[in-house]
Amino acid sequence: MATSLAFTEVWHLRNIDWLAQLEDQELEELERGAVTRRYARGEMIFAPTQSPHSVYLLHSGLVRIYRLSECGGETSFGYVATGEVFGELPAFGDYSRESFAQAVRTSQVWKIPRENFQRALKARSALAIQVTKQIGDRLKKVESRVEDLVFRNVRTRVARMLGELADDFGCEENGHRVIDIPITQSELATLVGATRQTVNQTLRELSHEGLIGRDNRRIGLLQPEQLQRIVTMAPEPA
Repeated sequence: MATSLAFTEVWHLRNIDWLAQLEDQELEELERGAVTRRYARGEMIFAPTQSPHSVYLLHSGLVRIYRLSECGGETSFGYVATGEVFGELPAFGDYSRESFAQAVRTSQVWKIPRENFQRALKARSALAIQVTKQIGDRLKKVESRVEDLVFRNVRTRVARMLGELADDFGCEENGHRVIDIPITQSELATLVGATRQTVNQTLRELSHEGLIGRDNRRIGLLQPEQLQRIVTMAPEPA
């Protein structure tokens, strides 16, 4: 159930870079009318809509952004980390929302009225720059994946995605970088644009070569330099 809650009641939200730039009055204006809600794993946060009126902030948890094709196939664009703004395009114009957002873990999400967020962007140019940079970084990743679909084989695409996920959601365990999110073969397949069977075979090959390790839906990068070497090799046809 959604409830109203002031941003100032959650002290560590102030440590999020772009939020920390706001003065008390601006912060109060931003949270006016905002609500927070806890979503269970697998629960939908938003779906496509013609006229979205809210922007979202992930307070805790993990969120997946994806779209559906006309035939019902899923394409994942990536994951939202704690402290990130998502579903933010309505703040920059009258754009429809074409993606789905789903909680991968139990997540607490702020839902902020679009008008409140727009006023904050106008009041703080540095805030607008940071949010714009966040959008740009996401678009760059999407562009790289589109390029990979044309020029790279599945092995290369999987190696790149594992490195990207390790950079964004990795932690150190026993001297190795572990992707600390529960990702299935099907989810990884939607990220790289391949079938689950092909991704499964690729992961088995990388594991047999000693480049990765798998345990309870988590993947560890045992030889990240070798995985990066796969990525930087000359492009091959998909």
